[in-house]
Amino acid sequence: MADDISTYRERRGLAASYTLCALASLTLLASHPSGATGSFAALLKNEASHQFIDGLVHGGFIVTLVALIICFVFLSRLLGTARAPVVIGLVCFCTGCSVLIASMVLDGFATPAIAVRFADASDLQPAKTLLILFGTLIGFFMPMGVLFQSVAMLSWSSVIVKGPGSRRAVGALGVAAAFSLIVAIFAVPAVMAAHVVLGAVVLQSIWYLAIAALLFKGSWPNADG
Repeated sequence: MADDISTYRERRGLAASYTLCALASLTLLASHPSGATGSFAALLKNEASHQFIDGLVHGGFIVTLVALIICFVFLSRLLGTARAPVVIGLVCFCTGCSVLIASMVLDGFATPAIAVRFADASDLQPAKTLLILFGTLIGFFMPMGVLFQSVAMLSWSSVIVKGPGSRRAVGALGVAAAFSLIVAIFAVPAVMAAHVVLGAVVLQSIWYLAIAALLFKGSWPNADG
């Protein structure tokens, strides 16, 4: 009996989900508050003033990542969960999302909360210590999360690229994007790591839209092919 996900209606639903996730990611990226410059006290006040939008943007990213995990579970069923690259992709993507969610909790919720708590305090040293700790953790979590997601993209794309026509093109896009991100994570200086993360969101969103186009078109193999 054919798997439920192989039905035309469900494939279109999955395609719509990928499209929404891609558009949500790009919209949230564009809405991300920019960092302030100046003294530490000014930075705290800026963070405190953006508490709502920080929570909204990072909370939106968290919801989008959870939705993407669900989408890729269904995609993995389409590709065939008996294939090693599919399993590797799913495990790496879930790991990457978990690390990124931890980073977003620190960046979008914990950091603004600390800023609000100490915005008018006379002794800012405790806040400085906490924000240095959060910033250090985020500096590790973000590229680590992108690395795991890039490995996942590479694994899935290595299966997709074996198909004919448009499937091959989407697979090649995924391989090229994933390989570029993996190289950039190790080659780009730490001070430019944020640019790699931003680029990852854009490249991943483009790949999600390409997958959605395949699903809308119906150009997708069964799990056994």
